[in-house]
Amino acid sequence: MRHRLCLFVILSGVWAADPAVSHPHVFVDTQAGFQFAADGRLEMLRVVWTYDAFTSLTLFEILDLDKDGDGQLNDADRAAIVKGETEWQEGYVGDMYLEKDGANIPLARPVDGAAWMANDRISVSFDLPLAAPFDANGTTVLRVYDPSYYYAYDVVALIGGAKEGCAAAISPFEPDTADEKLLLQLAALSREETPEQENVGRLFADEVWLTCG
Repeated sequence: MRHRLCLFVILSGVWAADPAVSHPHVFVDTQAGFQFAADGRLEMLRVVWTYDAFTSLTLFEILDLDKDGDGQLNDADRAAIVKGETEWQEGYVGDMYLEKDGANIPLARPVDGAAWMANDRISVSFDLPLAAPFDANGTTVLRVYDPSYYYAYDVVALIGGAKEGCAAAISPFEPDTADEKLLLQLAALSREETPEQENVGRLFADEVWLTCG
């Protein structure tokens, strides 16, 4: 079981007695970028996740980190974090959705993972190859979201550089009146309830637009 599922169970138990805590529960600052092959085709995403301080503390318990109590991550700690973040269960796509002209672009499994801690927050980075490189001429959109909205992702920065003739830009979620009403409904859910609306997290997704050509 990837530790994200463990995290879901543990946090649900931690907050069971606190009805004021609502969706979303885990907050992740995200950095994203695009990597191109030598032939100019888009071949890979670059991703950095940084967890909120409380979730980072909970990960110490889940993964039994910092056994020597020095407050630092050693090589074994970092390896445990990377394993939990990048060895995904079948069907899980890392809450990363890449689309072009309304069609989904399949992604492969993470590679080259790394982990660290700064300011009491755990970060993990990895490369996410596309299942097959493709010509990115036109507009390609990366949406970062958890369909159930248990995790909330904020895209805070772009990393890496786009190839010549391409430009990337963050399009943050901007709520309107209908969105704010739905957010209030989600906030009212009890610990045992899940959103009725399928794929609700997509409605609140930050986007990264890649324009080439």
